[in-house]
Parts: sequence; C-alpha cells; structure tokens
Amino acid sequence: MSRSSMSDRGQTDPLAALVAVSALIAGIGLYGLYLTDTLPGTTDRTTETTALERIADDLESDGVVRAYDGDLADGIETGSLPHGRNVYVRLTIVADGRETVVGTAVFGTDGTSSPDAIDEAELDGPPEEAGVAERSVAVATAPGDVRGGTLLVGVWDG
Repeated sequence: MSRSSMSDRGQTDPLAALVAVSALIAGIGLYGLYLTDTLPGTTDRTTETTALERIADDLESDGVVRAYDGDLADGIETGSLPHGRNVYVRLTIVADGRETVVGTAVFGTDGTSSPDAIDEAELDGPPEEAGVAERSVAVATAPGDVRGGTLLVGVWDG
C-alpha cells in the first residue's frame, strides 16, 4: 500500500463535520424549546412572580419596606412593571391580629400609576383574571416600628 492512501483513511471533509455538529446542536435546541412549551411547570418564573421580585427590590431598603415614606406607587420604577400589562400592588401588615392594608397602587398598560386601570368596584384587589403572586416582607409603619407584612402583585392583560 502506498503511504498516501493510508493517510486519507478515517478523515472527513471539515465542512461536512461542521454541518453535522450544527444540525445536532439545532436539534437539541429545538427539543428544549418543545419541552418548555408543552410540559406544564417546566419554569416557575411567571410574569407576576418576576414583577413581584422587581417591585419588592424597588420598595425595600435595608430589607424593609417603608410604608410611611409616601405613596406606594412613587417607590415603584416603571421598568419593574411588565410591558403592556395592568398591575395591582397591595402592601398589608398584621396589626392587632388582623390584616390591614397600608398601601395600594394600580398601574395601567403604559406603566403609569392609574386607579382607572381597573373598575372602581375592584379597587380592593386585582380582578379574577389576574395572575397573582405574593411574598412576606418586613414593613416599617413608622421609624423604628417594623411589622410582618405581605406584598401582593396582580398582573393581567389590559
């Protein structure tokens, strides 16, 4: 056997190898997208949980939400709100064994604070079609007076 015929054995064209690897990667990516779209519960990040985390970050300072600092809506950045969705925010504390609302805010689809974004009769909470997320927060009702509370965020289509 000649030396040149032995050196060609087991080699492939670099372009063919590149196409094969690209096809494999594309197939794995498409399979991942398919699983994400078809299997329920493959992600725990919903619009309302993302909005809740961002709004809590806006409102908390040193781990405490200061309810006495003014209007709740003033402390929420427009960039923290989901684009093109209505948002309802409620901050409550537990005082004397019962839950008390210490602040609410309503934002329209354009991100501006607007109590008209929902019906007047529903101002005590988000509408039924809203996705809702909540978490426990520390709430300062006055300087030095910190209580346990809940931050609730409701998000729905406008």
